[in-house]
Amino acid sequence: MDITKVLIYVYVLFFVGAGLNHFLNPQFYDAIVPSFIPFPRAVHQFTGILEIIIPLLLLTKYRKEAALAMIVLLVLLYGANLYVWINNLPYGRNYWSNQQHFIRFLLQVLYIYITYVIYLYDK
Repeated sequence: MDITKVLIYVYVLFFVGAGLNHFLNPQFYDAIVPSFIPFPRAVHQFTGILEIIIPLLLLTKYRKEAALAMIVLLVLLYGANLYVWINNLPYGRNYWSNQQHFIRFLLQVLYIYITYVIYLYDK
């Protein structure tokens, strides 16, 4: 098994876990949904469903389409993180420094890059 295939499985497990966390720890996500979005719990639970389904599609013949959808999702979801940063809201019970927020931004860029690598994977 090559390294990209292993990366895909780790990536899928990570995002399926993140998606499940929307249901296991809903209060955390309630707090970071921007206030102008109605029905915050429903919105973040829908996001959790997408974080489960789209990565699982990376294991199918629809890998390229799923990777593109995941890139779009990652870009859109960063909006909530940016909202937290700009409005100095807590993640859970903790407030983050600008440095921590910037590291979180770099992680999001890394997730997008990894998704692009998965998109390019041909086997």
